[in-house]
Amino acid sequence: MRVIQSLLIDGQWSAGNHPRQADVFNPATGEVIAHLGLADAGDLERALAAAARGFEVWRKTSAYERSKVLRRAADLVRERADKIAALITLEQGKPLAEARLEAFGAGDHIDWYAEEGRRAYGRVIPPRATGVRQLVLREPIGPVAAFSPWNFP
Repeated sequence: MRVIQSLLIDGQWSAGNHPRQADVFNPATGEVIAHLGLADAGDLERALAAAARGFEVWRKTSAYERSKVLRRAADLVRERADKIAALITLEQGKPLAEARLEAFGAGDHIDWYAEEGRRAYGRVIPPRATGVRQLVLREPIGPVAAFSPWNFP
């Protein structure tokens, strides 16, 4: 069994520097199918630094160009739907047909966000006083770390 290089930090794959690993089990057989490397504090610091550098480029990219990047990501997910579905089935036990629909659905979600990003309009707020103009302008604020528990099955 090999350790999968499960962390993509600053464009480089890594197995992580944490002393422990996480086992991935095939739910149909109980067999360990992979060991995932885990991040330590140093890995997290490198990831944060890389995200901050990437954000400086991303925030200067127009909404139309960001939309193109996301649409390409959606296309890649759809092109790789069969491979993604096989991995979902192996790891989660989900029927292959459902896993394939999930992969295509992921592409649809990415497309939706690509379009929403192009519609990040500002607005004019009615002022309280004469001679005042209030505007809301939307702009990227930076990387956000969000964690959610795995929720399948």
